[in-house]
Amino acid sequence: MTDRELILNFINQYDRPFNTDTIAQLTSIQADIIDQILPKLLQSQAIKPIEDSPPIYVRANRYQARIGYQHYKGWTFSITDSHKLLDILEQGRYKSIREIAQIIGKSRQWVYIYLEAMASIEVVDLRGYIYVVISRQNVPKIGRKVQKGILGQLRSLNRIGGHRSQD
Repeated sequence: MTDRELILNFINQYDRPFNTDTIAQLTSIQADIIDQILPKLLQSQAIKPIEDSPPIYVRANRYQARIGYQHYKGWTFSITDSHKLLDILEQGRYKSIREIAQIIGKSRQWVYIYLEAMASIEVVDLRGYIYVVISRQNVPKIGRKVQKGILGQLRSLNRIGGHRSQD
């Protein structure tokens, strides 16, 4: 592991403000090497200064908020995960949750719950037994309103040759 990688590893795990001496004590890297690497980390925005004299730094985005809503105990919906799932749906023609789960690398239960939540807010629909993206407009609302059994209702609509009408 290089000195830069070791310092980055330290920064990613250390939630408190730090300076050159702190890094040197906890990583056994010489202070002059750390002083050469810190400006590069500042430039790449991995760290940010909170005090100029003496220089004190913190990891950038250490308190980054995760936006999400719950509808099942322990289930939190992530907007970024929702967009990843929608990207996969747009790239192919998927009929089964199992197939989607294999591609996204998540469990079938995870895919089912996300599809159910997105179908409830009219982001995803089932047309010709294929999951399609209707609109990404409501993605930030994921998890606020989840209609249980909506995927079954959409399958029933497909059996009779229909699908949800758009407003």
